[in-house]
Amino acid sequence: MSISIIRVINIKKNIIYQEQCSLLLILKLNNINIEYQCQSGYCGICRIELIQGKIFYPEKKPMAAVCKKGEIFPCCCHPNGNITIKI
Repeated sequence: MSISIIRVINIKKNIIYQEQCSLLLILKLNNINIEYQCQSGYCGICRIELIQGKIFYPEKKPMAAVCKKGEIFPCCCHPNGNITIKI
């Protein structure tokens, strides 16, 4: 498995990760706290902005109300390689 980087631009932090787990879990393990509740994409509280890169939803796309272009749900998405986000 290759090593990738998550760049969080508004707090100027880079996270090196290797595991295939949710973006929310990666952020939590690196002491970056964001609001979340349902952890399944239903409520939309955790939505953040994807600036660059790709993510995927291993289960199903989030059920939360319509999101704006570029918004993602860290609770249920996985990064796919290097990404840049804004919290």
